[in-house]
Amino acid sequence: MAYNQGQPYGFNPQQQNPGYGWNAQGGQQQQQQQGFNPMPPPPFAGGQYQSVPVFHNNPNYAEQGEGPKMDMHFNDQTIRAAFVRKVFILVGIMLGVVAVMTAIPFAHQPTMTFIKQSPGLYLASYGVFLAVYIALMCCESVRRSFPANLICTAVLTLAIGYMTMMLAATKDLTPVLMCLVITSVCCGGIILFSMQTKHDLTSMIGFVAIASMVVMVFGLVAMVSAIFFRVAWMYTIYAGLAALLFMVYLAIDIQMIMGGRKVEISPEDHVFAAIQVFLDIVYIFWMLLQLFGGSNN
Repeated sequence: MAYNQGQPYGFNPQQQNPGYGWNAQGGQQQQQQQGFNPMPPPPFAGGQYQSVPVFHNNPNYAEQGEGPKMDMHFNDQTIRAAFVRKVFILVGIMLGVVAVMTAIPFAHQPTMTFIKQSPGLYLASYGVFLAVYIALMCCESVRRSFPANLICTAVLTLAIGYMTMMLAATKDLTPVLMCLVITSVCCGGIILFSMQTKHDLTSMIGFVAIASMVVMVFGLVAMVSAIFFRVAWMYTIYAGLAALLFMVYLAIDIQMIMGGRKVEISPEDHVFAAIQVFLDIVYIFWMLLQLFGGSNN
């Protein structure tokens, strides 16, 4: 005797077996239902149903639309840190080469004699320095292309090294060592100050540029006075002012390298940044030699 069982109240055949089920043979298969798209439950937040932000599929969000990836700022800091590290390593290598070249005349007397008898090489090295420096500063393709940028940097370093060796060869050893110590202490203090201070020194570039023009004009007058009128004290004043000015430039360049200021150097210009810091330190040493270096002639 068969019983005709009626359907229970509220029965909906489209809601039966919405996912996976078992077929008659005992195997598991996916039940395909046409036209059935169940709506997800409304989001629940703060004790009541509210709307929540939708995470779109873009690189700033995690896979499968989950929480956002907060790595963009981390990447910026990583790039800047790698840039700063690369700049200071390059500056250290350049200064090391110049220091070794400067020490050669004091360790080898024939080299000292040759340098003093060959003033034309100083002018030649100065011309090479100007040509390479202008090429690196004005041609972005040169200073950003490898290995041309490193080759030009090496040539510039050797030219600066020879000029420094020539200047140091005309001085006594003790004043040269004293100027080296003063330069190291001053530059180290300036670098630490620039990295720690909250003042944005890069906003003072306009005032520093005006001061540079004034010091340059005064230097020309002092040079003419020293050559033609034998007035040496004006050139001494010029050397002191120039040393202070390049210390300011060093502080500004360090802040532009560190970033986070009004003006900053792009991480792609590590050669440009290294040359700027290198020249600031070398110029400070040169000016201190003019102030404290006694001539051995």
